[in-house]
Amino acid sequence: MENKKKLSFNYDLTNLPTYNSYGSDMLIKAILGLTLPRYASLRINLKGTTEKVGFVTNDVILQDMSCGFDPTGATTQNLVTVDLCNKKVNQQLCPYDLYDTYLSQSLTNANFQESVPFEEVILTDISNRIANQVEKQLWNNTTASGGTYGNACFNGVGALITSGNGATQIAYSAATASNGLDVFTKIYESIPSNVLHLDDLAIYCSYANYRGLVSSMRNSSFVNLFTMDSANAATGEEWTLMLPATNVKVIPTVGLDGISAYYAGPSSYYMFGMNSEIMTVRSIYDPFENIVKIQAGVTYGLGVFDVASFCVCK
Repeated sequence: MENKKKLSFNYDLTNLPTYNSYGSDMLIKAILGLTLPRYASLRINLKGTTEKVGFVTNDVILQDMSCGFDPTGATTQNLVTVDLCNKKVNQQLCPYDLYDTYLSQSLTNANFQESVPFEEVILTDISNRIANQVEKQLWNNTTASGGTYGNACFNGVGALITSGNGATQIAYSAATASNGLDVFTKIYESIPSNVLHLDDLAIYCSYANYRGLVSSMRNSSFVNLFTMDSANAATGEEWTLMLPATNVKVIPTVGLDGISAYYAGPSSYYMFGMNSEIMTVRSIYDPFENIVKIQAGVTYGLGVFDVASFCVCK
């Protein structure tokens, strides 16, 4: 009886519950490992489609010492709206498709396969591709004209940090081996002075402009002013540098590839929202259709605090 039961399955389904949990952790790690979420302020348990994140701003006034209590200044409650997208991915796998792929090496000489080591490969790829799409949406989404992938539920950085919303704007120039250092220095000089003392200032750019800056620094003999951690660089975890003689980190992102823009300001002022409780990848076997169904669910969004503290170059 047990043998007959096994013959109705092409995969070893005992592994699926294990990979359900593993897939969820994998998806969360993939998204948190993105460029913007890695440096931004995280709000990991936001639900619904819109959340208000609160901030306190104190107007402190120093007084001469005296007796009595004479209150001055004020405390202001600020709110940042983080709009959220709730998205899903539906895919299915047919066992017979494996005969035409490299996974056929693991198949047995039988019509029905009891065990195929495919789960980790599939779930890893799905998680990484979802994360890559999320990074692009965080920079390029516009609710007015739609998103990079499907409907846009929130405005990305490009639609939030604008001169119309209070950001300082300067003209865009592509960074090259001859002008890269000058281009980024001009951006640094345009960052509002009220945030220059912060320790998380960053200029986000495309990889093309980042390469232009690196080449320019090398040609200008500034190579000794920046280093890259060999361990992180070797694994692709960190491709950043400090702009010479400043406290500003230059960070490339795939979200700005092909986009003629730079964004400079405090990284912690970017508010990345997500719902980690429903970041899931689930696998279910349908014995009647003889397929494995995979579904991923993600919730993510963005808000920006104090747009007037940013410089945009475009």
